[in-house]
Amino acid sequence: MRNSRVWIGHVAGLAGLALLGGSASAQQRQQARPQLQQQQSSLLENPMVVEYDVKVPMKDGVKLSVDIYRPVGGGPVPTVFQETPYGNISDGTMEQAWRLVRRGYAYAVVDTRGRYDSEGEFYPYRHDGPDGSEVMTWIAAQPWSNGKIATTGGSYSGKNQWLMARENNPHHVAIMATVAGADEFHDGSRYNGVPKVDLRYTWTMGMDGRVGQPRAGWDWPAIMRQLPLVGLDRVAGRDIHYWRELMEHDSFDSYWDPVTVRGYYEGFDKPSLSVTGWFDGQLKGAMQHYLNEVRTAKNPSDHYLIIGPWPHGVNSTRQLGERDYGPDAIIDLEGIRDAWLDYHMLGKAKADQPNVMYFLPGKNAWRSASAFPIPKTEFTQYFLDSQGKANTLFGDGALRAGTPGTGRPDEFVYDPANPVPTISSRTAGARGGLAQGSVDNRAVETRPDVLVYTSEPLREGVEVTGPVKATIQFSTDVPDTDIAVKLLDVYPDGRAHNITEGIARARFRNSFTQAEMLEPGKVYSIEVELFPTSNFFLPGHRIRIEVAGSDFPNFGRNLNTGKNNETTTEMRPARIRMYHTRENPSSITLPIVPPGTTVSYRT
Repeated sequence: MRNSRVWIGHVAGLAGLALLGGSASAQQRQQARPQLQQQQSSLLENPMVVEYDVKVPMKDGVKLSVDIYRPVGGGPVPTVFQETPYGNISDGTMEQAWRLVRRGYAYAVVDTRGRYDSEGEFYPYRHDGPDGSEVMTWIAAQPWSNGKIATTGGSYSGKNQWLMARENNPHHVAIMATVAGADEFHDGSRYNGVPKVDLRYTWTMGMDGRVGQPRAGWDWPAIMRQLPLVGLDRVAGRDIHYWRELMEHDSFDSYWDPVTVRGYYEGFDKPSLSVTGWFDGQLKGAMQHYLNEVRTAKNPSDHYLIIGPWPHGVNSTRQLGERDYGPDAIIDLEGIRDAWLDYHMLGKAKADQPNVMYFLPGKNAWRSASAFPIPKTEFTQYFLDSQGKANTLFGDGALRAGTPGTGRPDEFVYDPANPVPTISSRTAGARGGLAQGSVDNRAVETRPDVLVYTSEPLREGVEVTGPVKATIQFSTDVPDTDIAVKLLDVYPDGRAHNITEGIARARFRNSFTQAEMLEPGKVYSIEVELFPTSNFFLPGHRIRIEVAGSDFPNFGRNLNTGKNNETTTEMRPARIRMYHTRENPSSITLPIVPPGTTVSYRT
């Protein structure tokens, strides 16, 4: 329990004076003095009132804990608001508060229901929209508030801003969301219905209880191989009912509606700034938010999208996986956010900022565009082909633009007891112990259950930026299975760097609400949505596609029985035949951006 009011300007000044003494050398104290004096002056000129653990009642009587940081005097001000399950006072909170208060904002941070100092039971995302809206109504009624509220935050606190937007609170006027997922079934605990085991499971095990739980020391790869998935909470010594419910609801039913934004964008129109990374696990959702906001907005230019060469921790490193993206990978992201926020909340001049700003790996440079997908993008089909021996990188699989294949079908056996291992994960911090970003995938390409299709060396460089979709024609001897597809950049020396990936569950080939089983031997067409991506394939490089039945533990295994894959332990191998003829063509559609379509952008 925390409850106090502090005039931070004077307290910080005294603390700073203490830093000049103690064990610091005379030289260190001398070097620090000018900077400290400047900081003290700023603090004293801009004192800040802090109110800890203010209890705000919800309609059902549950009280949420809100910490408030605001300027001293000066009349009502706009508020920046964040709702978090990670503790409303944590590393970076005070720095963020000072940054905002000095610019004329109040900053309010609330513990989500059931976490830290807030009452109630924690259930990820389910209460965040209504609770956040009620807190905003309370903020707007305070004498220090002018009634205008912008939401902020990343990851969990990015996604729940969009659930708050569903409520369409009149005081909620702007959204600043970083690495923000969208819909739990399509982009959260699952990827179009397939469990995102490495991401969601390891996260959930750390969220068991009112405060954070340790994740270090566990052999997560071994634990995640246990079956059934629905019982993995107990394997790790937890008892988490919402994990079990996430696994039990394996089709898109009413259970998912409270944690879904899809279908609700028409009900609100709020300027948004979305920031994400090409290797973030929530990239699909962040892209969904931007595309739908532009589609439904009265003024599409109110919405901005920034995509860097980053994982979940945006703007934090220039090197990810086995690629170094150079010094331009890190930008003044805070400055961009500040200018955007000040325009919408304080009425300051609008910054000269492109609506879409993205980093192009391979060129290692920022580009700007007016929209996404990039106007004039050429969506080009690359067809898969072989003479029936595309298994492994040593096979005869070929990838060609414009011409359907003519060869015999390829076959492989997908055995859920021996799934294709994930080489690179989009999990935040790679909690399961896997690499992140682009790494060499040749180790899995020696497996007979991985089909490999590779283009000829490119004569000219090719930019691929945008949404990616594969269409696979296949048959099998089981009632249900998965098709996993990966896009790779093959270097002249043979390294095969993953660029993006996706998976589709056969039972959902026509509908996510109504499962349809397969007839043995019948040929089906299935669309596999990959994460959006960007990569410049340099001259001499080759474009490669992998097709398999699994990518584990990135995605949960299909046990091939037709039962709920998350609640059973029964499994069987699937013999999968993949076709690539004029009658049954298999292909991947790549978004080719012609030279000169976009312009360089210096951040």
